[in-house]
Amino acid sequence: MPVSGLRLFVRILCLATCLPAMAVAQSITDAARNGDMAALKAALPPGSHPDPATLAEPLFFAAQRGREEAVTYLLDEGAPPDAVTDFGSALATAARGNRTAIVEKLLAAGADPNLPAGEDGRMPLHDAAERGSLDAARVLLDHGADVNAVSVRWGWPAIQFAATKGRTEMVAFLRDHGAGPAPVDPLAPGELGAAAIEDGRVRALECGGCHSFDPGGIGSGEHPGPSLAGIVGRAKALLEGFAYSKAMRAQTGTWTPEELNVYLADPLNVVPGTAMSRGGQPDRAGRIAIIAWLATLPAE
Repeated sequence: MPVSGLRLFVRILCLATCLPAMAVAQSITDAARNGDMAALKAALPPGSHPDPATLAEPLFFAAQRGREEAVTYLLDEGAPPDAVTDFGSALATAARGNRTAIVEKLLAAGADPNLPAGEDGRMPLHDAAERGSLDAARVLLDHGADVNAVSVRWGWPAIQFAATKGRTEMVAFLRDHGAGPAPVDPLAPGELGAAAIEDGRVRALECGGCHSFDPGGIGSGEHPGPSLAGIVGRAKALLEGFAYSKAMRAQTGTWTPEELNVYLADPLNVVPGTAMSRGGQPDRAGRIAIIAWLATLPAE
């Protein structure tokens, strides 16, 4: 048989074997999504225990739609409770929808409450926080979810997801359950004066993606920020002409070196809801160097 003919034969054979399997997988997913137990058991007979990977999407959609019976059946048939799909995890979507019975069922089956999933690498508590699903958040925390864990892509903690959506009750709940920045030691006498200013300038270049260092300037990045010229000693959220976030407008006082030391260590936990979506500097020496360099920038 010519090579081209052999290739065609192989393709036809693949289609003949793959298409029925794909159709069955779609039938399982559709039945699970709709909570149609008769159709689900017809497509996935009891005791069949297929490749667990084929049950990941059915489990996700059953959890998303609140189909508790379907979730139970899929788990009994070998669906992995921690399976991750392109859409995220079953636990995360159940938490987002505040479907506590399904959240509890998945956790009892061994789902990891701190497993990142989806495009942004969110954890289930992040989805619950963003949607304001208090009951699901409570269950997750009772089962070991880390209240301060951050998403993989943006480094956001749950309280930032809640605050950016205006979930004030969720923000208060998370605070009550330990959400917040790690303690930051105050500046020691002479520490700022001994900092490596040039190192601070280099490190601050990352800030330049969103902030200007020129008086009156506004950054041009994805999340434009106010000018950092004259920031040290300036009143918080009072630079004329800049539209601050609601969370930042609620701040009072002055950007002293001490205040900047605390804020820059973990901005999303210090001011949840800030539009400064990233840029914290957990390294103390680097943070102090940045503050020392910022202190050299004149306001005018």
